[in-house]
Amino acid sequence: MTQTTVSSVRPYEGRLDNATKSRLAELPIGRAIRERAALTPGDVVVREQQFGIYAEHTWAQYSHDVETFACGLLRLGIRPGDSVAIMGDPSYLWMVADAAIISIGAISFGIYTTCSTEEIAHQLNTAGAVAMIAENQEYVDKLQALGDQSPTVRHVVVDDTRALFGYNDPRILPAAQLLTPEEPYTTTERAHVGELAARASADDVALLVFTSGTTGQSKAAMITHRNFMVGGALQMCRVFPEITGPDPRPVICHLSLAHAFERIVCLYSPILTAMVVHIGEDVEDLATTMVQSQPYFFHAVPRIWQKMASQAVTNIDRSSPVKRWAYRRAMAVARRERAARWDGKTPSLGLRAAYRLARICVFVPLLRKFGLGHTEIGLTAGTHTPEEVQRMWQYWGLNLINGLGMTEVGFVAFQRGHYPVPGAVGQRVPDLEVRIADDGELQYRGAGVFHGYLGEPERTAEAFTADGWFCSGDIGTVEVGGDIVLRDRKKDIMITAGGKNITPSLVENAIKGSPYISECVLFADGHKYPTALIEIDLDAVTEWAESRSLEFTGFTSLTQLPQVVSLIDSEVQRLNEQLARVEQVKKFRILPKELDPEEGDTTPTRKIRRGHFERMFQHLIEDMYADERQEAQQLQ
Repeated sequence: MTQTTVSSVRPYEGRLDNATKSRLAELPIGRAIRERAALTPGDVVVREQQFGIYAEHTWAQYSHDVETFACGLLRLGIRPGDSVAIMGDPSYLWMVADAAIISIGAISFGIYTTCSTEEIAHQLNTAGAVAMIAENQEYVDKLQALGDQSPTVRHVVVDDTRALFGYNDPRILPAAQLLTPEEPYTTTERAHVGELAARASADDVALLVFTSGTTGQSKAAMITHRNFMVGGALQMCRVFPEITGPDPRPVICHLSLAHAFERIVCLYSPILTAMVVHIGEDVEDLATTMVQSQPYFFHAVPRIWQKMASQAVTNIDRSSPVKRWAYRRAMAVARRERAARWDGKTPSLGLRAAYRLARICVFVPLLRKFGLGHTEIGLTAGTHTPEEVQRMWQYWGLNLINGLGMTEVGFVAFQRGHYPVPGAVGQRVPDLEVRIADDGELQYRGAGVFHGYLGEPERTAEAFTADGWFCSGDIGTVEVGGDIVLRDRKKDIMITAGGKNITPSLVENAIKGSPYISECVLFADGHKYPTALIEIDLDAVTEWAESRSLEFTGFTSLTQLPQVVSLIDSEVQRLNEQLARVEQVKKFRILPKELDPEEGDTTPTRKIRRGHFERMFQHLIEDMYADERQEAQQLQ
């Protein structure tokens, strides 16, 4: 298959002024897309790779395809207020379908491709979905596996139908039938779509986004047009004015579009900016897409930033002695230069010159291997980012910025400026009010705050204070300079047997700063000391083991190698030095299996389901605290 490198073939027609961006953000999404297409019809909005070639879609074509697909939905009998699910990897059709659903006043929601059968049934039934847009046979099969558990689904629209033969389900039809029907859509049908889009209010519910469900079944957050356009897309414009132009700003759509973060960045922010969404051929091959697309703005959850940093460190370890020597010298300079800046000082002329040389000779080639050589802004959000990971990318010269957002609020805060101090999540976005409750909980009020949880009035009431502020569940502080610092989830604070409070995420993020550790789950509540269960980073540890000619047959046998246990022990001891004595991990065990969202180990966004986790690995937890049980028995 021939691979092509993307280049900008059309100039950006014109940078939208602030007044236009603000006006578009206040419109319902369907109308905003139509107006953007009228303003800059020839601008490219999406580049999608198929068979090695990137196909471009302009705003005019995108708007037309949205209108066409919307006509098809109406012919199927889908009406305003109906809910329609979309399941599959990011694609141009995913974007078109989402906008079409919203344009006719129906409600769109995405289902993670890693969801279990039970979770799929729960989401379809909670939403009362009347139709599902499926990428291919894989997701049709998942729906059919539900049997009669999804009684409301009347239509299954499939994008890639090549493997769909021998199916007798009358609900199934190809997406092409909606985009190019045998009987063309009439002018009246197209006008009706425009009428429905014009009739919508920015405060109507447009989307459902299912929360992670770490402690039980996921909740359906009702999101209005204004929530994600004003509380999300417009805030990005204000915090990152660089993405508004004047030149096209490539951004890669690679996370699940069921995720609020990815929806805001790749579906709705382009309406107000010069962002051009790039969709690679295989979502699993992000590295190739990054090299081809050369993103100006790259966003990812912390796990991806961590894995790329691990890969970089592993590559350096396996390089020639001369390259390893050059890297060590460059890192010594980078640590001094960045430390000075983080302390608010101006590095000396000599140190600045030395860092510039290190960047040109060592760090720029490193970044180019990841397709980040032209990236001006790196954004990490979705959950806590280990400080060690953020520091590493900043040493290498990538301006990695922390962001904080919530499904129920939109964007909350971003770090500002170049190479901000690692750790804080930044200053609040404009127009969002933040206050701290007596118990330390962060509470929010603003345009991004959601409409409530579908069908759950009691849980909705619990989420708000009597005077209308949303209760985030996060414990945090606001520093003198305005930076918000998260401590932990309110419900997750642990108290040891000695009465000491421990913030588990602080410890877990410190340990995950190792390139060889993918996940860390802390235990300390009611115990004398903290312990941890650790998931190794399979790629990094595999390369480490192979470089030492160690023999193993798979994940489990790799974790059992004494040399690997020793490696992880040395990493835990090294990272323990960043923690207070009471927080330091005294014992750990390596998980014998990879965590799998489809098996319920984590949520689709890789958040730990602690109850399930503790039941599955209870024997390992008990083994770490065997001495406590022995002491208790001796006292009896």
